[in-house]
Amino acid sequence: MVTIAVCDDEQKQRKHMIDILYGMTLENSFYISEYASGEELLDDIRLGYSANIYFLDVYMGVSNGIEIAREIREFDKNCAIIFATNSRDHAVHGYGVHALQYLLKPLDERSVGEALAQALEQLSSREDRCISLTNKQGVYRISYSDILYVESNARVALVHTHQKEPLCFYIRLDELEQQLDDKRFYRCHKSYMVNLDHVYSVSGSTMVMKGGNSIPVSVKVTEAKSRFASHMANHL
Repeated sequence: MVTIAVCDDEQKQRKHMIDILYGMTLENSFYISEYASGEELLDDIRLGYSANIYFLDVYMGVSNGIEIAREIREFDKNCAIIFATNSRDHAVHGYGVHALQYLLKPLDERSVGEALAQALEQLSSREDRCISLTNKQGVYRISYSDILYVESNARVALVHTHQKEPLCFYIRLDELEQQLDDKRFYRCHKSYMVNLDHVYSVSGSTMVMKGGNSIPVSVKVTEAKSRFASHMANHL
């Protein structure tokens, strides 16, 4: 499912954008969240929310869409960001946050449709690897990028994603680590494995996730910092 966030401080403009999007998509394949301010959106992002596509108004009260986009990029370098505004005055600043499109209001189906198609094409070109895991509830196909971290207790692995509750599977962490054969996953502790894409910093003997959770580090802290720094350098 593709997730879309629409952020505009004018309720009428938000509704217009959402109506256009739902008019050209299947509701069961797109999940759209709306925000009345950039601060409200950033609060959710800091708690772990993320979208595949962001439609941002440029002029929003005390903050503007460009600044909001810069902060979004701190958490997610792969999402598609599309600006909607009454003026192209800030268009040059959009390049600094790798904006995909800059739409002029009033919005119409053609311009929004073209921007959405371009965003979906970009997301498709970055198609992620997936892992299939089974528990009593059924078979789960989980994208690598959706995995924040994994914690283990004996033979039980709790896979933390952007959902509120972790997914529980009867599998040893050693075995899961072998299946997740990807450099973004780092075994920082005998009971924890993190996705370095979702790590915000390494502080003392903990790894701080972008959502605020602290993960213990039992390997040498210098090794953890070096691995994180190397990962960040390769994904600038």
